[in-house]
Amino acid sequence: MIGGLLAIGLLAAASGDVLDGAKLRGAMEVARKAPAADSLDGRRFQIAIPFVDERKRTMKVLQSPARWRYDYSRGELTVMIGLGQISPQNYSGFAAQGLPKLPALQTAFFDGDEVRSQTTVRTFDQLSAVEEIGQQSYVTNYGLAIPYAADGASALPPRFQPFMVHKVRMDQQTYHRLVRGMTLVLEGRLTALGQTPEVFCGDYWGRLSAPDTHIDDTVNLVVKARQCFVTAQVEKVSVVGGGGAVLATWGSAAP
Repeated sequence: MIGGLLAIGLLAAASGDVLDGAKLRGAMEVARKAPAADSLDGRRFQIAIPFVDERKRTMKVLQSPARWRYDYSRGELTVMIGLGQISPQNYSGFAAQGLPKLPALQTAFFDGDEVRSQTTVRTFDQLSAVEEIGQQSYVTNYGLAIPYAADGASALPPRFQPFMVHKVRMDQQTYHRLVRGMTLVLEGRLTALGQTPEVFCGDYWGRLSAPDTHIDDTVNLVVKARQCFVTAQVEKVSVVGGGGAVLATWGSAAP
């Protein structure tokens, strides 16, 4: 749980073989284009995912595993860590790539791109159809696929759950300092669980309505996503505030 701030920073990995987010994305692209290349199984990673203001209505924010919100009236910072899940409903290649044989897979997107454009969205008001202006979002995602079972083996650190919420009272000056550069740091190793190919990609298409914080209305989003994953064991999770202050940590990375 988040306690007092620890005035220590994360130590950089000593080995040059440890993959950061950019290198992991590159390694996944190489493996995707050349499946016969060397396996990524066993490669170590340390990736830092920026926390985002959850009030922003973009797919990059809505899909992020690391979000924050500050309540000025209460002087309270809420930190949210939320992993997604790969399922037949949100991933097109689920059965063809052998994923039903694997444990339930949680997801943590660590990199990606989004292109937005305006589009016409048809909605339904009771029995009549209404055409409204909305947003078309084309998303490319790179993420970890992490086995998790509430009553069994998990590839997450002890005491860490797929959804964590922490609230901390602090003044505005401290809040601004902490969220500037705040990251969710995941450390562990890549695994091969029998999925084919090892780096697997699929598509998602869907629609959602996101509340708009500036007016009393909603923004209709049409989403087309290309998602690529590699299975992983996450050994350590850290929340690191601006200036390198460690706010919370679960587990410990292998030496």
